[in-house]
Amino acid sequence: MKSINLVLLITVITFLSCTANSGNKKEKKEKSKFVLVETIYGEMKIELYNETPLHRDNFVKLVKDGFYDSLLFHRVIKDFMIQGGDPESKGAKSIKQLGNGGPGYLIDAEFVSELFHKKGALAAARESDKVNPEKK
Repeated sequence: MKSINLVLLITVITFLSCTANSGNKKEKKEKSKFVLVETIYGEMKIELYNETPLHRDNFVKLVKDGFYDSLLFHRVIKDFMIQGGDPESKGAKSIKQLGNGGPGYLIDAEFVSELFHKKGALAAARESDKVNPEKK
């Protein structure tokens, strides 16, 4: 299968926030964080849930640090998924194998039964249970 390295570039990421009024007009509780991903093919609005605070805060930190700026979506499988986030994809040659790079650390798993993978879901990649039994 031919690699598709030039499909999408993350160029600019901006933050939006969503608040929910809990009945008390003075008190507003942040319900979710949203991240706008701008690519050469259009925009994607990503919702980050408060139920997974480690992953939410890590993603926001990496965005603020510019980690995702100009990275490729290095794995594209039609009607299934796209994958990005490998820092080695920035400026990579089309023959370079990608998908093993990361920020250099792992974070603890946050499984929430009410949140599940469905079409359009954003997820953090991890190694198999054999290699990573703690599912970090």
